[in-house]
Amino acid sequence: MKALILSLTLILFAPHEFHLSLTEINHNSEKKTMEIAIKLFTDDLVVGLNQPASLQAKIGTAAEPPQVNELIESYIRKHFVIKVNGKEAGYTYLGKENELDATWCYVEVKNIAKVQILEVQNTLLIEAFDDQTNMVNLNINRRKKSGLARKGNTSLKFEF
Repeated sequence: MKALILSLTLILFAPHEFHLSLTEINHNSEKKTMEIAIKLFTDDLVVGLNQPASLQAKIGTAAEPPQVNELIESYIRKHFVIKVNGKEAGYTYLGKENELDATWCYVEVKNIAKVQILEVQNTLLIEAFDDQTNMVNLNINRRKKSGLARKGNTSLKFEF
């Protein structure tokens, strides 16, 4: 039994060999908002934040430093830009949530009645990892679309 637990622990918490983020963007036409959830591997996020590796063990615990949300918000604002219908859309950072080895970050864009063109500039973690891939999934006007941002191609444009 101990061997099984040790094996599972090593598998679940071993460094991963790929670098991927997932961004889900949903347009809520009733509330006229765009709800955005960004999922990052916590260990990769710590590298992107240029923080000591020991911070990873503290994120999502009682020992989490109070400035973590500010660091994450600043990082996301620097590396994630969204334009709706040709205009840069300001967004509100709502916070984060931890899930096993990942951190979900939430932002919201208000006053978006209709989306015809959506542009996403996503450079999250690209400066930290040459193989970083940032997947973007959209649910806009009941239509689903996806795109991949990578080094050399960080701008995505979707038309509805």
